[in-house]
Amino acid sequence: MATITLGRYLWERIHEIGVDTIFGVPGDFNLQLLDYVFEVKGLNWVGNQNELNAAYAADGYARVKEVPGAFVTTHGVGELSALNGVAGALSERVKLIHVVGQTTRPMQDNHLMIHHSIGDKPDHQLYNKTSKHLRAAAAELWDVKTAPKEIDRVIRECFIHSSPVYIFVPLDMVGEEVPAALLETPIDTSMPVDTKAQDAAVNAIKEALENAKRPSILVDAFVQRFSVVSETKALVDRLGVPVFTTNSGKSIIDETHPQYVGVYNGQISSPRVAQACESSDLVLILGYMPADTNSGGFSRKLSEYQCIAINPHDVNVKGKAYPDTFIKPLIAQLAAVLNERASNEAQTPKLPPPFRYKDHAATNITQSWIWPRFAEYFRGGDVVIGETGTTNFGLCDIKFPANIQYVNQIYYGSIGWATGALLGVEVARAEVQAKQNQSPGRTILITGDGSLALTMQEIGTVVKQKLKRPIIFIINNNGYTIERMIWGARQTYNDIVQTDYSALLPLFKHPDPASSFHRATTKMELDEILKKVELTDPTQLQIVELIVDQLDTPWRLGAQLAVRGEVTQKYLADEGFVDSIGGWGLEGSSLSVGPKWA
Repeated sequence: MATITLGRYLWERIHEIGVDTIFGVPGDFNLQLLDYVFEVKGLNWVGNQNELNAAYAADGYARVKEVPGAFVTTHGVGELSALNGVAGALSERVKLIHVVGQTTRPMQDNHLMIHHSIGDKPDHQLYNKTSKHLRAAAAELWDVKTAPKEIDRVIRECFIHSSPVYIFVPLDMVGEEVPAALLETPIDTSMPVDTKAQDAAVNAIKEALENAKRPSILVDAFVQRFSVVSETKALVDRLGVPVFTTNSGKSIIDETHPQYVGVYNGQISSPRVAQACESSDLVLILGYMPADTNSGGFSRKLSEYQCIAINPHDVNVKGKAYPDTFIKPLIAQLAAVLNERASNEAQTPKLPPPFRYKDHAATNITQSWIWPRFAEYFRGGDVVIGETGTTNFGLCDIKFPANIQYVNQIYYGSIGWATGALLGVEVARAEVQAKQNQSPGRTILITGDGSLALTMQEIGTVVKQKLKRPIIFIINNNGYTIERMIWGARQTYNDIVQTDYSALLPLFKHPDPASSFHRATTKMELDEILKKVELTDPTQLQIVELIVDQLDTPWRLGAQLAVRGEVTQKYLADEGFVDSIGGWGLEGSSLSVGPKWA
């Protein structure tokens, strides 16, 4: 019988599910395992600057390619360094496969004081236990006879739960032989559909929709995480009703679609968006992630009895629960059986023009000006990454052109995530567009200076890998502006290390730093930079530094804080934060408490 090594079996299986790149950091307990990556045709290795960044890169890769992001660390020090990245993926239901190279089985049996361990009689499984609550499943490969089945099992669990999984590989098992014929049977990643439960949910949804006079659809992040985008688009077209997205669901539905209305972020929404969504007599909510940052601080005004919520593993129809369903096959069935409605553009609310900003005449770069300017700069095929902070609040306020993918971490909100994710996003974007024979877009990261400082070393990996189309915009507003708005506007703990961003590209041996670094302090300067061929059709990494006042902020961020009440509003005004529309955008809304202190 033909055999292959367990190490190669593992990588063949991971490649089989659509993964073409493995991220990670080499260590003495995974080196032999890494050798087998190069035996798998079409599988590539990208080494990271540290394990946390490897987890972030795998996270970004997974979001764009809709397959698990896979990365490798070594026993103890490596796997612990990656835990924050894994936790973020679990929080936002991103598929990850974390492969850990462990000490040998005899070392573990004898509790040897091998480096990277803890104590004088170390439990080498301590780190495995540490990550237990940050994963959906794990395979501890201890017996070569059962190891292939265990690998297949956890890969399947990764798809079913759209969450991180772990595979622990003791060093002495890597080269053991398993039957090659096992690879002939593909891993089953389909959902275990309970037909009776799904039919009951579908019938209840169908009945509710037929009885509704003004239904609408609200699309959120888990539609993308559970790979239900195409089914959701088919459902939107079939129903022909107004469509809204949340902050984290932005771009799942093209914003040029005739039924698209806007981003519904509770009361912290563009003018009349909240009113339009909440006036529906039935809202079909797809894959909702009800976090504070995704719901305007829990300010959405939708009754449970006004909604149908299709969640990853259950459905709630106007307050009645339907368990044991899966979002992907259920939405597919809905799109097939629901009565088709002709699109009625009269039912799609017409929104008023955007705000007239009080600082519109400023010549310096302002938060009120920069986000609409980015909307003009983006084009189809681009993947846009928003970092936690002012960036995500600004990007959620603009209308994207067609065929844009927006990537963010709005719920978990770990600053620095976006720069690490940039690497994985760019790799995945290039792989997807090459396989689909599409014209290449760009990977555009917009990050604050404070966030960039945490993971900027991964820029070196982007340069090393000679990635061609990433562009990094750095908003230099002299520190943690979002933290200053929350508390301590003038405190030194919200300051960061002063950085010469023009030195980054030479530091990492960029081949042409002189033509690839750009700096703008005025609107006119940025306009000219955005016209450069390096920014419209890049062939190597570009960095653009944007100088913005540290007390300037997108109106959505100010509004989300100002709704807390008069004390917060007075703090924002006393400290001098820019209120570019007046009343923090709350005047006339049901949340407004009124600027009584003015």
